[in-house]
Amino acid sequence: MARSNAAQKLAKYRSMRDFGTTAEPSGAKAPASPSPSHGPAFVIQKHAARRLHYDFRLELDGVLLSWSVPKGPSLSPTERRLAVRTEDHPLDYADFEGIIPAGQYGGGTVVVWDRGTWEAEGDAQAAMKKGRLSFTLHGEKLHGRWHLVRTKGRGDEKTENWLLFKSRDDDADEKADIVSEKPESVLSGRTVEQIAAAPDRVWQSNRPAEPTVAQRRAARIASAKRSPPGNERHERRAKPATNTRELLALVAQLPLGFKLTNLDKVLYPDQGITKGELIAYLAVVADWLLPHVADRPLTIVRCPDGRKKPCFYQKHVLAGSPDAIEKLPIHEESGELVEYMKIRDMPGLIALAQLGTLELHTWGSRADKPERPDLAVFDLDPDVGLGWEKVALAAFDMRRRLHELGFESWLKTTGGKGLHVVMPLERRVDWDELKNFTKAVVEQMERDEPALYTTNMAKRARKGKIFLDYLRNRRNATFIAPYSPRARDGAPVAVPITWEELAHGVDPLAFNTVSVPRRLAGLTTDPWQGIYDVKQAITAAAWRAVGGKPRSK
Repeated sequence: MARSNAAQKLAKYRSMRDFGTTAEPSGAKAPASPSPSHGPAFVIQKHAARRLHYDFRLELDGVLLSWSVPKGPSLSPTERRLAVRTEDHPLDYADFEGIIPAGQYGGGTVVVWDRGTWEAEGDAQAAMKKGRLSFTLHGEKLHGRWHLVRTKGRGDEKTENWLLFKSRDDDADEKADIVSEKPESVLSGRTVEQIAAAPDRVWQSNRPAEPTVAQRRAARIASAKRSPPGNERHERRAKPATNTRELLALVAQLPLGFKLTNLDKVLYPDQGITKGELIAYLAVVADWLLPHVADRPLTIVRCPDGRKKPCFYQKHVLAGSPDAIEKLPIHEESGELVEYMKIRDMPGLIALAQLGTLELHTWGSRADKPERPDLAVFDLDPDVGLGWEKVALAAFDMRRRLHELGFESWLKTTGGKGLHVVMPLERRVDWDELKNFTKAVVEQMERDEPALYTTNMAKRARKGKIFLDYLRNRRNATFIAPYSPRARDGAPVAVPITWEELAHGVDPLAFNTVSVPRRLAGLTTDPWQGIYDVKQAITAAAWRAVGGKPRSK
């Protein structure tokens, strides 16, 4: 019955649109049941149509009640903003961000300016009939108590006019001009002008997910304040989800060339994770980890007595190391020939664990051509107080920019609060060329969004910003390897994820030596599928686009 009622309410909406042309949702899907724990939704969409306005929408009875607010909402209780009642919209319209094609009803750019949940005071249906609705908003920009009051028309008016205004409460502000101060989307962080200027701005649901589409879907990014059902955080003090004894028995049958010792030594004291359990974890993930680690120069973090005791970095092969840890001669910049380390298989990986290795860091080049990188890594490192959503949106921004330069990119959590955006390359340029190009990319981002990004590594420059670290792309620099644990509380793991996962919601701190084996067991495709198959190179056109030029050869 509710479905039929919603369909009737959406008849006008559907009659005004050609869904073969516009990407707006048709509302054909049955509306989801409202969540009692979160409440009904509200959304405000900034709409640059023939005239700029703000579409104010409240979820009620299976649809979004809608008003057009020409000047947008005001935080001042003295400001009564005209709100013209429009047709009801389907619930999935709350996710819509993009371009409505010219010639279609409401043609123009749409961004999700604010969204959240709302609470009516009393009976919302009765209040709507009466023409006076009081409610509380829990949004990203708007909060507190608000009112919608229907005005008395002259009788010949074709529109139903209401007034939207703020209550005098702690969230009111008579001086603030919130629509001017915060013009950006809460989904993508972009303005209507930026979306309108994007080359792929007209969204089509049946095409591959490109950067702006993924940004639109970032509404579902999980808040750092909540943990979704099935979240693994509560298990961070548990032991790895493997049969350690059986796995170690299988590992012992490998042609290791060395003996496993001190397997009961505790390496993560807060979680009680032992060396044997760490080796068991590495055995489980080896098929996923080795393609990204084998035959690359390595730097490791060793904690022989556990992560709370002294740890140290090591990049050279030491005397007495197992033969499975191979020597890789590389000339230092001084000209000295030194023996870096590399591994090629499971015995090498287990040998590193036997030495008390908790972290694996790799070069962005391979052992056969160490001076020709095949990976570029952009490290998005947020200020301590910056929310996860900002980091995720920065990653989507980076992806969009790289896409415009002609590059596909992949994504990895770091075992902390940052993200790595990874760009594979044909092995054409040297380290200096790669460093200079990636520097130009992030400096352009900093120029475009100086309030959000910084390329200055000084702590004082990072306040409230994301540090865009391009220095992983220098000779001798390294980055955390995919599926490597970190020497941190909780045994977190750096994990490749898809852009779709980031858009739908992912908790980076949920990945650890407990949850990752379970994650991999449930995957049907590799999140980094195809990363080493793509053919892309830094071109003269890409250099021009970032305002630089390649070094003369």
